[in-house]
Amino acid sequence: MEKKTVWFSALRHVAPADYELWLESLAAEGWNINRVGQTSSTYMVFTKTEAKQYRYVFDLNAFPTEDYFNTYTQFGWECIGHMSSCYIWRKAYSGVRPEAFSDRESRVRRNKRVKTVLLICFSFLLLAIAAAAVGIGVAAWRGEIGDCAALGVNIVLFGLLAGYLWWAARQIDRHMEE
Repeated sequence: MEKKTVWFSALRHVAPADYELWLESLAAEGWNINRVGQTSSTYMVFTKTEAKQYRYVFDLNAFPTEDYFNTYTQFGWECIGHMSSCYIWRKAYSGVRPEAFSDRESRVRRNKRVKTVLLICFSFLLLAIAAAAVGIGVAAWRGEIGDCAALGVNIVLFGLLAGYLWWAARQIDRHMEE
């Protein structure tokens, strides 16, 4: 059985609509995933099968209720798992691509939830950068140059991650209504 591992897919396809279309294009090529788990944001293993036409849905729901699952399954959706609070649903179809969200406002709300999570993480990174900067000041005052260098590296890494999160939030803005 042929397998394909994809690394950091959630980091490359940050807008929910982009992630859904990426999964759908792989299924159309015959690369299918049967289970999404906590490690799927880091790596996903796809199995080569016959090409399938699936509609995927990426839905952030931190506190899903039984009604949440019942509503999707009642309309023929299959939950293939979740990464943290992001549930991945799919539905086989032919003809018109099915919608999981009943209207534009529902899609916008979903995208705003994802963007809010990214911006909260961005804010925490800014706080970490500020704390490291204060730490550099204290270490410099004490003459601990090694600590200054280590904290400087942390600032650079946190800054890169914060920049990525800002970029990701902008990508979601570009696809807010999709």
